[in-house]
Amino acid sequence: MRTKATFFALLLPFCISHAIEVQRKGADVTASEMTADSLLKQADETFQSSDYKAALEQYQATVDKAREEFNHSVEVEALSQVARMHLILGDKEEGRKWLKQAEAKVTDSDPMGWSRYLGVRGRFEWKADDFQAARKTFEEMYTYCNSNTLWGRAVDAAHMIAIVAETPEEQIEWGRRGIEVAGAGDVESWLGPLWNNLAGTYHDMKQYDSALECYLKAREYHWRYSGEVAKLYADYHVGMTYRLLGKYDKAGKWLRPVLAWAERIENHSAIGQACEDLAEIEIAQGRKAEGLKLLKRAHSEYKQEDFDKSWPEIWQHINDRIKELEG
Repeated sequence: MRTKATFFALLLPFCISHAIEVQRKGADVTASEMTADSLLKQADETFQSSDYKAALEQYQATVDKAREEFNHSVEVEALSQVARMHLILGDKEEGRKWLKQAEAKVTDSDPMGWSRYLGVRGRFEWKADDFQAARKTFEEMYTYCNSNTLWGRAVDAAHMIAIVAETPEEQIEWGRRGIEVAGAGDVESWLGPLWNNLAGTYHDMKQYDSALECYLKAREYHWRYSGEVAKLYADYHVGMTYRLLGKYDKAGKWLRPVLAWAERIENHSAIGQACEDLAEIEIAQGRKAEGLKLLKRAHSEYKQEDFDKSWPEIWQHINDRIKELEG
């Protein structure tokens, strides 16, 4: 079962953002003046900022421009990403239609198009719970990207293999492979998410000392390269793990600032997480009433984020915990 620590670990790669303004000769460039390559770059930046609806429109515009220019490589990349946006936005069937278009045009002699296509195909297989097929696709992508010195995409492949791997030992192996490639390939912006996901595996194995070591490494890189939300969760995970280790004073010193930060930016998931951990500290130290109050606040914050629908295990756990304390 995926725990909440693993859940937030999987989200973090999408919190990395890079702001690039596309300009030419000091003037703003309109979409009609931009090349297909420039439009693809712009769409990728929008995707990295997690604005998936806007990214979908930009990738579709990139498809049209690439066809005008007969730029088949960019067309395949954009078609693949249109499919991925539909997958993220919850329309798998529409996404599959776009993926089939990419499949019809892609060849393995095109490194950029082929690697992008494999990454999206593997994600469709993953979301269909066909983990064996997904792993085969991501392993093919990993080997191909290493052979073509596409280090960032090789890291992405290793990261996804770690997610679909059957055993914790395999998750650790591929997590560390991804970290090694990211360091050697000069794509350090990946190291925060990779260390974070490795920590999540150790957390699920209840090896909290190892998890803490990895979360501290993740924090180091998130604070260098990632956006505000990733930094927030990096701090949260350190506090959470200190709490699991029974080091309540240290945990509180991390979690209370996290709660204040999350309140400032109105991140209800993070507010709920911090409240739940602070509640367990209160309960462990004999302050049941204060703990129950914090748990009820966490429950309210999770409800605002629709955890009852999107993450039922966490929702059930906090409901059961509140009933236990009230009974």
